[in-house]
Amino acid sequence: MRFGLFHNLHDLTRQRDYGDLLDELRDLATICDETDFDVFWMPEHHFSVWGRELLPNPLMVAVDVAARTRRIRIGLAAAIVTFWHPLRAAEDIALLDQLTGGRIEVGFGRGNYGLEASNLNPEANPNDQVKSKVVFDEAVSVIKAALSQERFSFKGEIYQFPAPDFRADRAHSVNDPAYVDAETGELIKLSIYPRARQQPLPMWEVVNSLDSIRHAAHQDLGIIMWRPPVAALRERLRVYRDTLREATGKDLKLGARTAIMRDTFVADSEAEAVRIAGGPMMDSLNFSNWRGPSVYLNPGETLSPSDEAALKKRLTYEFVRDRSTYFGPPEQIVQQILHLHRETGIDGVVFKTSWAGLPHAAARESVRRLGTEVIPAIRAALRAEAAPVAAE
Repeated sequence: MRFGLFHNLHDLTRQRDYGDLLDELRDLATICDETDFDVFWMPEHHFSVWGRELLPNPLMVAVDVAARTRRIRIGLAAAIVTFWHPLRAAEDIALLDQLTGGRIEVGFGRGNYGLEASNLNPEANPNDQVKSKVVFDEAVSVIKAALSQERFSFKGEIYQFPAPDFRADRAHSVNDPAYVDAETGELIKLSIYPRARQQPLPMWEVVNSLDSIRHAAHQDLGIIMWRPPVAALRERLRVYRDTLREATGKDLKLGARTAIMRDTFVADSEAEAVRIAGGPMMDSLNFSNWRGPSVYLNPGETLSPSDEAALKKRLTYEFVRDRSTYFGPPEQIVQQILHLHRETGIDGVVFKTSWAGLPHAAARESVRRLGTEVIPAIRAALRAEAAPVAAE
C-alpha cells in the first residue's frame, strides 16, 4: 500500500498572511518527507470567497516543496485541466517533473464549481455536464499524448493540434520530415520540451461517480476517490477493474491503481480526536455536502425521508463515523485501514487531517503520528501477512 497526505490552504478569516499558510504547508510536507508517507497531494481551486480553498496553482507550490524535500513524491489532486490550455498544461507538468527529479504524480479533475469555470473557461461549466465532459476528456487526451509520445497529434471536437494549415511562420520554415507532411509541407506532428523525466508519468483521475470511474478506466488512468464506505468502494473497484480490462486489455487485481481519501485525525482516544478536530472536520464535510448523504451510502441502502432531509441539511459525526472517517488512537486506525485493505485490496489511502478552523499545531501532531505510528504499523502487518508460513 501507498500512503499520502492531502493538504489545502484555508483561512476562514481571510486576514492571515498568505506566507504563513505556505509555511504551514511546507512544514507538513517536510514531516511527510521525514516519516513514512509516500505522496504529498495538493488541490487546485480559484476565487474562494469562502476562505476554504486558497491554492490556485499546485504546480508552482510543488516546485517549492520539491526544493525543501528529498524523497516524498508530490501529487496534484487535482489539476483542473479544463481551466488550462492542454498544451501549456502538458509543458508545465513535464517541466515540473524535471525540476523535481521525477517525483510528480498528476491527478486530473473536471472541476465542481461554476464560480471557477464561468471565469476561467465557460465551456467547462459543470452546470452543463455534457459539454464539460467533452472539454475534460479532450484536455486529458491531449495532455496524455503530449506527455507520453515524442511526437503527437490530436483532433477532436474542441481541440486540434497541430493547428491545421500551418507550413511556415515569419521567422522559420518547418522542414523536418518527422513533423511535416511530405507532399503538402503541412505541420502534422508536435513535440513538447522538455519531455517528462518519468516515462510513463503516473496519472490519475479524481472521481466521484461510476461514470467518472469508467472514464478514468477508458483513459487508462488510476483513480482517487472521496469518501465512499467499504461496501460501496468494492462496487466501484469492480467497475474500474472490469472497465479497464474491456478498454485496455489490462487485467489487474481488484484494488490495483486505486486510492481512497479519508478524513483522519490521530489522538490518544477517539473522544480526544473528536474533541480537538471533530468540529472543523464536520464543518468541512458540511461545506461539501451539496451532493447530499448519498455519497456515504452502501449499495442498496436507503434513508427515510426525514433522515435524508436532516442529513442534507447537516451531516453528523455519528452518520459518517464508520463510513468514511478515521478518528482515534493509532492502533484503532491501523485496524480500520487493514480492514479496508483486506476487504477491497485497495492500493492507497490519502489522509486529510487538516481543516479550516483546526490549529496548525494539532494538524501537525496528527500528521507526525500518522507517519511514525500508523503507517509503519500497517506496513509491518501487511509484510507479516504476505510472508510465507514456514514449514513445520
